Amino acid sequence: MPSQTLAKVDIQKELIKGIIHIARHKEFYGHVVQQFQKVYVRNPHHVPTAAVGRFPGEKFIKLWLNLDYFGSLYEEKGKEAWNYVLGAEEHEILHSVSGHLTLHFDDKIRGNISADLAVNSHLLANQIRESWPTAESYGFPKGKAAVWYYNNLKDNAKFQQQLKSGAFGVGGVMEWLGKSHRGWEELEKDPVAKEFVKDILRKAKELCNNNYGNIPSDIVEMIEEMLKRERPVIPWNHVLRMFCASATESVLEYTMRRESKRYGTRPGTRKGDVLNLAICLDTSGSISPEQLKLFFNEVRWIWKNGAIVSIVEADCAVARGPYKYNGKWNGEVHGRGGTDLEPALALVEGKYDACIYFTDFYAPPVSRVYRIPTLWVLTTELEKSQYPVQWGRHIKIESGHAVAG
Repeated sequence: MPSQTLAKVDIQKELIKGIIHIARHKEFYGHVVQQFQKVYVRNPHHVPTAAVGRFPGEKFIKLWLNLDYFGSLYEEKGKEAWNYVLGAEEHEILHSVSGHLTLHFDDKIRGNISADLAVNSHLLANQIRESWPTAESYGFPKGKAAVWYYNNLKDNAKFQQQLKSGAFGVGGVMEWLGKSHRGWEELEKDPVAKEFVKDILRKAKELCNNNYGNIPSDIVEMIEEMLKRERPVIPWNHVLRMFCASATESVLEYTMRRESKRYGTRPGTRKGDVLNLAICLDTSGSISPEQLKLFFNEVRWIWKNGAIVSIVEADCAVARGPYKYNGKWNGEVHGRGGTDLEPALALVEGKYDACIYFTDFYAPPVSRVYRIPTLWVLTTELEKSQYPVQWGRHIKIESGHAVAG
């Protein structure tokens, strides 16, 4: 327990005690935070409270703790400040464990709130300050991922009222929130950063020998899922971001080359929107189990980048779907017969912002151009002149890389 008399409180020692306390009771979190350099700062400073991340010019991820902020907590709350110390430190650890440091959101304000709603769901009530955003305060259930909150915050009445009041702007009551997450901007731009963060989690897991300590079971499940997944073959964050920016079929090209020609997207898709995607999976007999696993690995990364994903499984006919994808696959598919690409295309045309079709392209020629922006993701040895579909954009993928078709 921290010192009882405010005059005798050494704030830096209290923060160190908090980290040690977390490490003792939540071993995995302790091994994570051990890998961050701790930086204790005072005002004026660009970190007004606490933050984890990397600022320009920095090489490694660090944990910043503002001594003046925590000192004011002890002045205001006395002994109760200890709970907020634990809450603030665990809050920052949870951001790193949840993958928020490299997560991209077009709407930064909404993204910042969403990430905090996700991590604050896992803190005790007495560890959360009155000014911190919580899922309940926005009328949401606890325990959802940041992407879920991001999608649902867009039309949330309280969030819209805060925007109108300038709460997140300069001098606003929640200006501090954006400042606390600025250390993520450098990491988001760094293609190596996501793997670096995963290495931190992987090392923490090895050090604790799977004894995670007293942390929520859904956090353990998320960590296990994150570490067992392969990296995506295609950089879906860039592909989907570029699609949102121009709402044209051409931006789905792997080379990211922009063209001016408008191609059949339905009205309403614009920068910042959540993409409503149809993902058609060729489940014919020519698709191997290894290829299906590769397909679903890519689907999960599309979903992780914030798109709303509906899956259609099809061989020579639609065998299942469309059904909403929730991040998991049980290893089973429907179909396994011959191949016809048109039934799935006809089903999704005009109903989604775009279609991503995973197939080996061993199929009869498609009779017409379907008016839905389409990206063909291919596992095929065919030359382009032999493709059954010449329109749309084509990417060939293998287990380790992708090439523009």
